[in-house]
Amino acid sequence: MAEVIAIQQTVQCVKSNDLGQVNIICDSRSALMALSAVEEARDIINNIKEDIKEYKGKITLTCIRAHMGNFGTERVDQLAKEATLISDETISFVPSRNQIRNEGNKIIKDLWQNRWND
Repeated sequence: MAEVIAIQQTVQCVKSNDLGQVNIICDSRSALMALSAVEEARDIINNIKEDIKEYKGKITLTCIRAHMGNFGTERVDQLAKEATLISDETISFVPSRNQIRNEGNKIIKDLWQNRWND
């Protein structure tokens, strides 16, 4: 999701500064695949797709291999690591379906184990 938010912020920056034709380079194949999917349930992905479509210039998304010595992506990775050290949380994520299901399963197993022990 961090890469998706970075793409979202970049698209908003491009739009607000009217930068014309822009190529956004990203090393997150999963983020780019989500943005190229025909149907997507996540609002953030759909909002990015809509922003790109509405932009009067042209925004191209390009995928490159990660950790191949590209200065830009290495710098982004460094900044992302530094951002994890900031204690002020400005962005929160809704748990995924899998996380909710796993937490529910854990609660059920714990309840069952407690009943078994009693």
